[in-house]
Amino acid sequence: MIIDRRNKIDFLRVKLGTNGKPECDEYGELTGEYEVIKSGIWSSKDQILGNEYFSALTIGSTVEVKFNTRYMPEIDDTMRIRHGTKLYEILSAIDVKSMHRELLCYCRAVK
Repeated sequence: MIIDRRNKIDFLRVKLGTNGKPECDEYGELTGEYEVIKSGIWSSKDQILGNEYFSALTIGSTVEVKFNTRYMPEIDDTMRIRHGTKLYEILSAIDVKSMHRELLCYCRAVK
């Protein structure tokens, strides 16, 4: 299967403090600031359509988009993807067939 990776994306994670943990304000809430950990990664971007869309709805998820890129072990579902000016929350990051070649990220837009 040939994948058309023509979109450049950035992976972002919550900014870590000096102690290696996510930065929090004086009340212990996350600051919500993100930092780029991987930049300029080639990816395919596809809208969720048809059977895949209805399957996503049955589990109560609001999956809108999927990104397919090369495998990166440090990517997980606590991160975000930036594509152009849009931000997407990663709902699920899947190692396709557990072969460490492809990473499939199901995402929804951040409002």
